[in-house]
Amino acid sequence: MKLKRIVSVLLTGILLVAGMPGTSSLASVNTSGLVHPARKQAKTGSSGSKDVVWPSGPKPGSLSSDSAIVMEVSTGLILYKKNIHKQHYPASITKIMTSMLVLENSSLSDIVTFSSDAVYGIEPGSSTVYSDVGEKMSMEQCLYAIMLESANEVCLAVGEHIAGDSDSFVDMMNDKVKELGLKNTHFNNPNGLPDTKHYTTAYDMAVIAREAIKNSTFRKITGTKSYICAKTNTHKKPRPWLNHHQMVNGYNYPQYEYKYCIGGKTGYTHVSQNTLVTYAEKNGMQLLAVIMRANGPKQGTPNEYTDTTSLLNFGFENYRKYNINEQKVDINSSLFNNYNNFFNTEASPICFSSESSVVLPKGAKISNAKQKITYNKDVHIKDGENVIGKVEYTYDKKVVGTTNILYNKTAQNHLDEASRKIVNSEIEDIESNSAKDANKHKRIAKIKNGLVKIFSPVISFIKSHVVVSVISLVAALVLLLALFLAKRFHNSDGRIHRSSGGYRSKAGRRRHARMQRQQRHSQQKKKSRRRNHSKNYHKSAVSRKSTLSKPKRNTNYSKRRKNTRESFGKNFFDF
Repeated sequence: MKLKRIVSVLLTGILLVAGMPGTSSLASVNTSGLVHPARKQAKTGSSGSKDVVWPSGPKPGSLSSDSAIVMEVSTGLILYKKNIHKQHYPASITKIMTSMLVLENSSLSDIVTFSSDAVYGIEPGSSTVYSDVGEKMSMEQCLYAIMLESANEVCLAVGEHIAGDSDSFVDMMNDKVKELGLKNTHFNNPNGLPDTKHYTTAYDMAVIAREAIKNSTFRKITGTKSYICAKTNTHKKPRPWLNHHQMVNGYNYPQYEYKYCIGGKTGYTHVSQNTLVTYAEKNGMQLLAVIMRANGPKQGTPNEYTDTTSLLNFGFENYRKYNINEQKVDINSSLFNNYNNFFNTEASPICFSSESSVVLPKGAKISNAKQKITYNKDVHIKDGENVIGKVEYTYDKKVVGTTNILYNKTAQNHLDEASRKIVNSEIEDIESNSAKDANKHKRIAKIKNGLVKIFSPVISFIKSHVVVSVISLVAALVLLLALFLAKRFHNSDGRIHRSSGGYRSKAGRRRHARMQRQQRHSQQKKKSRRRNHSKNYHKSAVSRKSTLSKPKRNTNYSKRRKNTRESFGKNFFDF
């Protein structure tokens, strides 16, 4: 019996080990068959559950553009990238930077007077609205001319109006580049005409476009399909201007109109080829796509518009935006929900600098995003808005959202010294807990790496010998079947003995002994009669003489009487 048990344990171990490669191979086949073409296969995280990983997006070879990027506007999260730091000539998408600076440094009602340098300072045949020397236009009209008709002379005119001359305006453009932290961009004119010192990258252009769309006036202008320019001092008739972006206004190529498109800017020169910036919005999430050095629609497909449509569809289909303040999760409870008198109220002096949102791959849980709060302890509070901290959200070691915490000193409700101490104490606790969590994750990672180092050679060896594993599995099954049959039919006469019955098994012997005890007990119960009961028994008074005159009884009689139920009951009640 012991030998059989040992053999069973050994065979079970062989079965488990031999089955591992087959199971892994089957799982990998089934999983790969179900994975979406735009997604990578799920991986197992440190918590043991399968986490959704970042979608891979369209293959670079399927795009006509040399560089491309998709960025989520509110968070700046990059959803797709292809050669995003490669330098290119930007062409007319330069005018996004020009328009942004115009809106920051002028009023829409300003009157711009066109000089001869502006009117004749462009290449023959380039985009123009045929402005005249001495013509006067409002700044609003100039912006529509720049963003819709891509008028090159208008860019020079607004630059002169704001900075005094075109070169000084270009310096302002490059100062803005440094302010945004861009390192691969340099502008040498305000309209994007070819120049060896005028270059940018897809990433840098996406950052500029993201900054520009924050301005509501820019957003309105870039999303306008057509605009009627009123007559001016030199043009006596109104002029209709059309947005050249075919995804906004497909007057030439209606098949490329995109219903989620909210604006953008086209660009083309012979040296830069086609460049395109596109804004789109769907289900509350805004995306921008930048395409550089791509084919045009005249060259067939793929082209700048098919590339952009493919990339935007990929972003909308594979990512989702979460507004933290609207989610019923505990992600902000450490700081903001504990002090509702100070946070998340309309009259509170403390708020986020912009909407607090997180963008995650679809299928990922918002609770998996980690929050990190950095508090500026040495900040000096001044009138107006003061940045007192920063909230950063990460998922899979990637920043998926960030925002500044602002304190407005001019608000009606102010934090007194006691309240500020409470907030400071709370933030210190948060930082301390974050450090503890980081140490905990490090320890878990060390343990996990140690286990991987120990078991990975064994597992890799088994996986590399699939044939041997299959043979071992079949052999183990055959041995188990033979052991079962041998145990079932082990008598020479061929009779079947139940494993749980008969005298040859322990269970059978126990059953037989139990039945014998029950039988003896029932027989004893029938023979014995209890004559004296507690309610009927009365002890009679016995005189000393009668007691002494009782005959002597031998020891056998005493033993028999002691074992009777009658003597037990009598003696018990006498006691």
